[in-house]
Amino acid sequence: MTVFYLDGQAFESKSQETVLDALIRHGQRLNYSCKKGVCKTCLVQQVKGDIVVGSQRGLTLALKKRNYICACQCRPSEDLTLRSILPQDLFIGATIQQKTVLSDSIVGIGLKLDEAIRHQPGQYINLRRFDGLTRSYSPTNISGASLLELHVRRKYNGQFSDWLYHYASIGEQLLVQGPLGSRHYKSDFTADKLIIIAFGSGLGVAHGIINQALAEGHQGEIFLYVGVQNEADLYLHSQLLKMMLEYSQFSYQACITGNANPRKLGRRIMLGDPFSEAINVHQFDRQQQLFICGEPTAVNQSRERAFLNGYPIERVHALSFEYKDLRARARE
Repeated sequence: MTVFYLDGQAFESKSQETVLDALIRHGQRLNYSCKKGVCKTCLVQQVKGDIVVGSQRGLTLALKKRNYICACQCRPSEDLTLRSILPQDLFIGATIQQKTVLSDSIVGIGLKLDEAIRHQPGQYINLRRFDGLTRSYSPTNISGASLLELHVRRKYNGQFSDWLYHYASIGEQLLVQGPLGSRHYKSDFTADKLIIIAFGSGLGVAHGIINQALAEGHQGEIFLYVGVQNEADLYLHSQLLKMMLEYSQFSYQACITGNANPRKLGRRIMLGDPFSEAINVHQFDRQQQLFICGEPTAVNQSRERAFLNGYPIERVHALSFEYKDLRARARE
């Protein structure tokens, strides 16, 4: 057993147990979501004691300088002393100003922030509700816009997403942390070919990345491949077809991964896997940037496939929509 301290209270941790797991076992309330060091909702501050390598993985330099750590990634050392972080230390106020149902499962949310932030599509923010429930979502509009826009998929048993889709109303007050993450378009990519693969609700973020690139004067070709279960999930289909007419460098292909009648599919829609289609069309080389966004399993498998097909891993930008494990019992 190792003893560590949070807000002056002592806690015992078992061998290989993280700070977060120990606190949960002791019945302590601490905000968390993915438990993988991605969402940054379980941050606490180190007061004294040693922290293991990886406890600050993915944090900005400013957060590291303030001795913030991810509780889910930190295995406590003896006499490690921690402090809870007040919401005002990390979050700013936000108000729901727009709400649009985009499909049977997707809702668009427009947030008016109390303070301006410089976000990029491909980064993510943490959104906190009145009761402390916090989830991570990726902005879908370009930087500098008056509102921060999100496309949220309503998940089965999703406490936050279901609330946003059905019950959240205009004027609702929320808290926002971020932006976080670095999987976004950069000015260094101007001359490169962009290959963007989106799975499911990753479509909104992919659309935002493309708009950001075009707004910054991207010169290279841009190819978008979208994989969805059925045509109803292609809620941006008409906008993307219009973009193909407006920008000669942009090409779009939708892929239906579920059951469908090929003779009834619309324009630029085919049956198949978007990653396989991208491989068939493009010979991967070092003049390309590959973005993959959407559901975790599809994104992680595609990232591995890209590497095995010889694609330089430093040019693979994977944005995985990790979500809280809703199992009643933890994984073995």
